[in-house]
Amino acid sequence: MQARIIKGRRVKGFGVGAYYISHPYYSGWFSKLLSCKPFPGTLNIETDIDWRELAGLCEPIVVPETEWEGKHLGAVYVWRAKVETNQGTADVLVIRPLLSSHEPSVLEIVACERLSTLLKGDTIRVEVLCRGGDNESRPNTSRGRG
Repeated sequence: MQARIIKGRRVKGFGVGAYYISHPYYSGWFSKLLSCKPFPGTLNIETDIDWRELAGLCEPIVVPETEWEGKHLGAVYVWRAKVETNQGTADVLVIRPLLSSHEPSVLEIVACERLSTLLKGDTIRVEVLCRGGDNESRPNTSRGRG
């Protein structure tokens, strides 16, 4: 598995991460990928790479869009990653909701615990683990990618 290092700095989000991470649809996906119940919220980082460029370099896992109780839930690109914390390395997910209102250089991090209290300063180094032909869950992409 190849890795891609991205650097970023913390930025303020829109305050909706907790809702979406706690939603049963997304929580189910993220729980499976992290092997834990994700912390209800995301850590937003402005990175040195556009999410579309990252997707071209490192194939994402795709959480497909769906309808849930009459509400449209958009697709999410997900990459497994590692982040250095005060307590060692944490396994995390770097995500990019395809319906995000953030600038293309802003990614979100989902973890098993609250990361903001475990990081030193506002600068963050993330090791994105690129998929190498594995058979992780993938949706039928015959309709395209959003």
